Parts: sequence; C-alpha cells; structure tokens
Amino acid sequence: MSNLEDIGKQPRSNGSVLTKGEIFDLLKNSRRRKILEYLREHDGSAKLDELAEHIAADENDITVQQLSSDQRKRVYIGLYQCHLPKMDTLGVVEYDKNRGTVELQDSVSSLVPYMEGTDDGNESEERSWMIPAVATGVLVPVGLGTLGVGALSTIPPAGWTLLSVVGIVLIVFIQQFT
Repeated sequence: MSNLEDIGKQPRSNGSVLTKGEIFDLLKNSRRRKILEYLREHDGSAKLDELAEHIAADENDITVQQLSSDQRKRVYIGLYQCHLPKMDTLGVVEYDKNRGTVELQDSVSSLVPYMEGTDDGNESEERSWMIPAVATGVLVPVGLGTLGVGALSTIPPAGWTLLSVVGIVLIVFIQQFT
C-alpha cells in the first residue's frame, strides 16, 4: 500500500482511526495547522503559553516581544478552550490542561501528507503572478518577432530559441524554489 492509501487509517490513542473528514476538519483551521507545525519543529512538545505567543506573533506579523497582553490572551483562550481540546479528542495531541503542556501523538503522521507544502497560501500567492509574468515576457516578444513586427523581426531563430529556453528555465525555477 502507498502512503496515500494509508491516509485516514492511522490509529488514534483510543484505537479508532482519523477519517478523511476529521483530517480535513482539523486542518481547515490555521491555528490548528500552526500548532502542528510548531510542535513538529520543536521536538513534539510545548507549553501552552509558548504556543499561544508564537501563534499570536505570527497572526499579528510581529515578534513575541511586541505582543500586547490582549493579543496573547485572545489566542491563548482560543487554544485553551477550543483547538487543543478538539485535537486531544481526535488523538492528534495529548493536551494536559492542568500542566499546560501539549505533546504530539503518533497519529499525527496521518496528517503529514496533507500538511506538506502548506504555508497558508503565501507561497502560491507569490508564485501566482510570477509565472504569468515570465510567460508573457517570453511569449509576447516571440509572437511579435514571428509576425515580423519592427526590430523584433531581425532577431535570428537562435535568439528566439534562447529566449524560450531561458523562459522555461525561469518558470521551472519559480515552481521549484518559491
């Protein structure tokens, strides 16, 4: 079986499995995705207050030191009352309210294929204008040169080939590295 066939079949701590619906419901919320990303980057465990600070700073696009008490509190309450209990119930994290600790569970591996390459859309927004810009920058001169418009008609076929190859390489580069 491939990894994709195993998705939604990962046992939880209570023995049941996460369904695709539960996986999508869990990951549709950016705070829950940020919790999982933070825990994966920090050896699978964290304190509730450090999680809340990290997420609040990220949401407000500031450093942790610049956070106001209200910004910190707003995220803390959401994590404490809603997100972490839900994730604990699904068996993705172990959340100890009394100690204020959160630990990833093994069932999180069923979420990884859905999380790979996600960054809340910022990457795809950057890429969304770059590829058409490069394509236009190549296709317009090639098209005009082919039609014999102005000075572009004097460029030899090797020049158009070079321009086309450079354009394709740029598009591949943008797709791979942005």
